[in-house]
Amino acid sequence: MGLLDRLRSAISGPRLIDELAILAGQSEGLVNRLRRHAERALYLGIAQGVREIAEKEAAHEKTLRHILAEHGLWPRPTEEVPHEGSNVWERLSGDLAILLAFAQELHRHAMRWEGENPELGETLKKIADEASDDEFELRRLVAKLDPQALD
Repeated sequence: MGLLDRLRSAISGPRLIDELAILAGQSEGLVNRLRRHAERALYLGIAQGVREIAEKEAAHEKTLRHILAEHGLWPRPTEEVPHEGSNVWERLSGDLAILLAFAQELHRHAMRWEGENPELGETLKKIADEASDDEFELRRLVAKLDPQALD
């Protein structure tokens, strides 16, 4: 990175690709959480549903890793470890919040990439849309665990 690049980065903030590395790290952490929580789920149907969501999100993580590798970067792990939860409902509710925030941020990021690299912007939009679908499915699974949702 040359002097001008450093100055430009200092003035304009982090580059889009650096922000994508942060999102990829969040995706990686989410996939690990979902897999771990699927193993601890008491009901087979819930566990299977969470595993399926984890595998879909793992495909997204793989795509993000590939994009970053083309730019010589790797996913940045998150600095803060979210609370695990004391029961299945609390763990999956935490996963749901992380997935929702990830999908929203990825949608915003996709729009920002449209001006820089339309093809990459479209890929990110597709991942964000699929993550939103996964968020809906996880929300449905969490609702099955919440005793208040059965009223």
